[in-house]
Amino acid sequence: MARANVPGVNLRELGEFGLIEAIRRRAAQAHPGWRVSIGDDAAAFVPTRGEELVATTDALVEDVHFRWRTTDPRSLGHKALAVNLSDVGAMGARPIGFLLTLGLPRRLAPKLLDRFFAGLLKLARASKCPLVGGDIVRSPAFTATVTAFGSVRAGRALLRSGARAGDRLFVTGSLGAAAAGLRLVEGRGARSAAERALVRRQIAPTPPWRAGARLVEARLSRAAIDVSDGLAQDLGHVARASGVGARVDVEKLPLARGLARAAERIGVDPLALALAGGEDYELLFTCARGAPSAAVLSRRLACRVTEIGVITAARGVTFTRAGVAFAPPSAGFQHFRSARKPSEKE
Repeated sequence: MARANVPGVNLRELGEFGLIEAIRRRAAQAHPGWRVSIGDDAAAFVPTRGEELVATTDALVEDVHFRWRTTDPRSLGHKALAVNLSDVGAMGARPIGFLLTLGLPRRLAPKLLDRFFAGLLKLARASKCPLVGGDIVRSPAFTATVTAFGSVRAGRALLRSGARAGDRLFVTGSLGAAAAGLRLVEGRGARSAAERALVRRQIAPTPPWRAGARLVEARLSRAAIDVSDGLAQDLGHVARASGVGARVDVEKLPLARGLARAAERIGVDPLALALAGGEDYELLFTCARGAPSAAVLSRRLACRVTEIGVITAARGVTFTRAGVAFAPPSAGFQHFRSARKPSEKE
């Protein structure tokens, strides 16, 4: 595809409609479901018979979700779509397209928008999830809001309310990396390759967004959630919605490589980062008692899978360590909760 840059990003010269046209040319991506995309008042999608549409939206706001001094525009573009793919995948759906609303300051650094779209559209092509429309407005701060759509077999979506007592509890990937990465970039900085990898998990996450659809196709799960606000808090959402409880063995948690050493250097409990740090964007899901082992699931889902606990009939989420009750160090992230630092992320 020919590369159509968003040149120099002098928004006064380019104007709203010139910018939209440049984006339309650059975002062009064939997808059989979209009969109409960028260029009309609304996009038009032709649904597949026997499937349901799922929709999700997430915003990234300057100085709330990111700071330019600790991220780069290419990574930010990637993350804007990645966090939405995570939600679509957590429903067991395949991504099919997305809308983008940009809030742009009048004075935008040259080439920033071009690099933002480089990261965004690279992931869009890799996930076969085209940009099909959106909006552009002037804003005092940079904001990017993505609304993503997915498709799942009717009645088969993975729901927070689908867990049953006796189900086994699994999580993909590893935990705590993004939270450690945030503290590194906001504090002492990364000093090693392992710490730089943790930072990368914060600024450019790679959710296992295909895993949910594979679970649905194999009829292996009824309940899932993406780990965005911390495993402890997100598991609590599943337990409450399902009317059940859960028990987790914290010694089984798949801690990110290099997390323990980085946490020691910055003076944080690694379990606090794994349980309550947030932004891991891994998939937490349940399987029936007779489901395959974590090793088999890893092969089927094409990503690391770890069994960490069980769903219980008694309500409430409990944690154990060496068979003894363990209290998580802190709660997960919530907007509008009072914070000790200026950024709501902390």
